[in-house]
Amino acid sequence: MNILFSTQSDSLQLFNSLRNEMGKHVTINKTAFLLSDSWHYQQWLDEHTDFEKNDYTILKEWDVTSKRNNKVDYKELERYENELGGAGLFASIVADRRLFMGPNCTFTQDYRRRFTDEELLSILLEGLKQVESVFDKNNPSCVVTFICVTFFDYLVYLFAKSRGVRFLNLRPTRIKNFVTFASCINDPSPEFIDKYEDIFKSSSKKTPEAKGYIEQIQSSHAEYEGVVKPSDKPAQRVTMPFTKIFGGVKLVRNWYRFRKSISYNDNHCPGVIKPVVYRAVINPLRAKRVNRTLKNHYVTRDDMKGKRFAFYPLHTEPEVSLLVYGKPYVNQIEVIRAIAMSLPADMFLVIKEHPWMLGKRSVDSYRKLLNIPKIKIAFPSDSARYWIESCDLVTILTSSVGLEAVMLQKPVITLGHCPFNAFPESMVRYCKNLSLLPIEIKNLLDDYDYDVKSAESYVAAILELSVGVNLYSELLGRKYTFHEKDSLYQDEISKLSRYLLDKIEH
Repeated sequence: MNILFSTQSDSLQLFNSLRNEMGKHVTINKTAFLLSDSWHYQQWLDEHTDFEKNDYTILKEWDVTSKRNNKVDYKELERYENELGGAGLFASIVADRRLFMGPNCTFTQDYRRRFTDEELLSILLEGLKQVESVFDKNNPSCVVTFICVTFFDYLVYLFAKSRGVRFLNLRPTRIKNFVTFASCINDPSPEFIDKYEDIFKSSSKKTPEAKGYIEQIQSSHAEYEGVVKPSDKPAQRVTMPFTKIFGGVKLVRNWYRFRKSISYNDNHCPGVIKPVVYRAVINPLRAKRVNRTLKNHYVTRDDMKGKRFAFYPLHTEPEVSLLVYGKPYVNQIEVIRAIAMSLPADMFLVIKEHPWMLGKRSVDSYRKLLNIPKIKIAFPSDSARYWIESCDLVTILTSSVGLEAVMLQKPVITLGHCPFNAFPESMVRYCKNLSLLPIEIKNLLDDYDYDVKSAESYVAAILELSVGVNLYSELLGRKYTFHEKDSLYQDEISKLSRYLLDKIEH
């Protein structure tokens, strides 16, 4: 077996462990790693000094983006465009917020462009050449990625698809701690549709478990592994005293090391001072200002009693839900405007901030939203379920709120590529054309019909095609996220390895 991993900072540890565990059971002849985030990689190498001594092919994103002043060969770009599917190469740039968005986009809304057209296209062309070289050299039989948030992730998908190479994209299912390896970067995947339709027509041994899960959702909150709980404070925040943060020896040492390293010119790396400043000072203060400014505008369910309303959960920005799954709806203000304009005359639209975005969005953004007719803003500390239970319609791009809404027997309108689009149109309506949104909303409200078998088949299909592991809390080591129970890292890696090998073999 020859295998290629496309990694994103902390997923390098995950995929390196996964590769080593797989190597205990199968022969892996050639291994390639595509890396992003040079600062994370340098720190990782301090603890994994033998990594580059292995006979691995390693392609570093910062080596590609550093060549952004190369002359662009437009004929060569056109050739790649035709060879890799005929359209959509620039989508790989859009998918990567560190190329497409501003330099502070990790910490705040930042739509400034940081590269010229020529720089972006030279990065794209260099990336195409380098990724093609990795494919030619390693001839991978399998490509493994995690979601799709770098332009490497997108390019390896295009090359794998064009060459008939097995592509497996790790992502959460939004049910408990179940994750899956899908054969494409968007939902719903073809294998999921096939499994869902097969179960709907016949049955599944997972149906009793699916019924139990649906009953659980209907009686309590649908929290899944990795989700961030709602709050009126930023999810990512530094709570140490200000003087201790900026007087810390470690911070100064890291700053000096960063200034002298290749990471200083790596667009993927925001530095060591900026994250602390935003998380310790700017975002908490902004969150307080937002709450103070909007305190007389926030609404409760009692305020909306006797009124029909739809509910829209805001996405954090930027993220894969907007830049890949929800493309071209990158600007949520205009998405919300379109939804509000498309609702029946007597229906309002209640929006709620994403927990991860609190303190990152400017006060002016909320003011723009409030200037849209029929828009109401919920308290950020409210749970999504609090509003789903009372609304008449849920509108989403790709949010997991859509699944909970379906199970609570609410009609759902989706605008992006999400797994819930597999449901019949009498339950979930995928609107591909915004000009048709008023008609889609009316038809769904008029024809809505909750189908128990469809709901059970959906959940059973996910359970059959996935495995339960604590991906975010344990394998990726992320704080601030929900998990049902603790687990051991090696146990989770072993489960994920067995699951991946089974996917490859079958």
